Formats: sequence, structure tokens, C-alpha cells
Amino acid sequence: MLSSAVSYNLGMSDIDPRILRHRMKESEALLEREDSGRRLKPLWLDRLSVHEEILSRGDIRRSDTRRYDISQGDSGKSKADQKDVTSSTSIGEVHYGFSHSPFGPCRIEVGPKGILALDFLDPLGNPDPATSSALSRSRWPNAACVEDAPLVERLVADIFSRDSRATIAIHIRGSAFQVKIWRSLLRIPESSIVSYTFLAQMASCPGASRAAGSALATNPIAYLIPCHRVLRADGRLGGFKWGLERKAVMIAYEAALHDTAFTTAEAF
Repeated sequence: MLSSAVSYNLGMSDIDPRILRHRMKESEALLEREDSGRRLKPLWLDRLSVHEEILSRGDIRRSDTRRYDISQGDSGKSKADQKDVTSSTSIGEVHYGFSHSPFGPCRIEVGPKGILALDFLDPLGNPDPATSSALSRSRWPNAACVEDAPLVERLVADIFSRDSRATIAIHIRGSAFQVKIWRSLLRIPESSIVSYTFLAQMASCPGASRAAGSALATNPIAYLIPCHRVLRADGRLGGFKWGLERKAVMIAYEAALHDTAFTTAEAF
């Protein structure tokens, strides 16, 4: 059973942007260091298996399965198994369901190769089963969609538990640029925050901060692909598809885990 360390309704949206901007500069400086991978390795990254599928307008997709190893200073490329797959490749069977997380109710969709989607929901409750089933069928029209509450409960426990060492598999599907941005997000550790501009640089796409923001807005897997750790350059929250209040709570929660104070701006 998960204990909710942070309530969604804490009213954390008023975190002082000056504090966040200062923390952002510290985070970016550390990430720029050659040994940042060893110093700032995200807790779950050594047990994260990522299947990447590059979607294109043609008939060919690039499909990679990789185990990320930031401790070696890379983004997983040395451990990737790559192959081309045709666009007719089916997701197969999609299992979906609801659970509760430290950041409110959530809904997960899982395919044969890993988590396809993790969405946070409004705190008022879960959609009715018919609506949920229709959502999965609309997203995956060629797949068999099966409600699977036990699987989702187990995944949520593994994702948010501080003690779990279970491997977490995710399956990300997007354009080459989207996948590059999402891959770069995996290098940002807990309690660290960066700007959209810095994220674009991390992805070797300097000057593409606006496009990077658009890629974040289409991120299908909340928390595990941590788009909540990217802010505007002035320290303001920017956008977040699951709500700015929740984004602020997630930032404050991770800061508390690492004893980072966001409560005073006296030093600035």
C-alpha cells in the first residue's frame, strides 16, 4: 500500500520562481559536468528498460530496446538493440486500469513491451469503465484492450515505492525529435530542474526550446519520463499537461526527498 507523502491539494503553486531559478542554475551546472552521470544518477534509471519506436510518415519505423546506463556517461546507445519494423506492426494487447499515487489518481496502459501511457487524473474520481475502455480503444484501435486492475496496482507500487527494485519497462512511440527529447528527460535526476532551453541543448538541438516544449506536451508517460522537471528560464512553472498545481507538488515532493528547500527567497 502506498502512503501519499504529498497531498495533491497542498496549494504549492506559489513556489517562489527565484528559488526555482537558483536551483535550476545549480542543476544545469551539475549536469554539464563530465561526471554528472555518476553524481546525479536517477534512482530508477538502473532498472528502467526502454523500448523506443520512431514513428514516421513512411512504412518504416526504427525500433530500439535499451537499458539506460547514465553511470557510463551515455544515454543508453551502447546497450541498444535496433531493428527496422514495418508500420503494420501491432501493439497487440493493451492492459489498462486505475490506481492511486502520491500525486492523485492515475491511469496506466501497458502493452507487451512496457508501459505505453501513464496519466494523472482529476482528483474527483476515475472515469466510468465504459469511458475508460473507449479511451483505450481510440488510442489503440488495432489492439485488444483489457481492463487489468491487479497489473496496474502492481506497476504503481513498483513505480512510486522508494524500496522497489523491480524492472520497469516503458514503450515510447513518437517522432525522432520527440523521442530524442523524451530520452534527454531521463537524464534529469530527482530534485533537479532545468529550463526548456537547456533541455534542447541536452538533446543536441540548441535553439529548439519551443519545439522541445511541444514534445513535452505530448509526453505519454508521466513521472517516469519527467517532464515536470522542466521550467521556464525565469523559474516559472511553464506548462504541464496534468496541471500546474500537480507539477508544483511533484517538484516540492522531490525536493523534500533530497532536503532541498523551496520555502524562502531571502538569499536572492
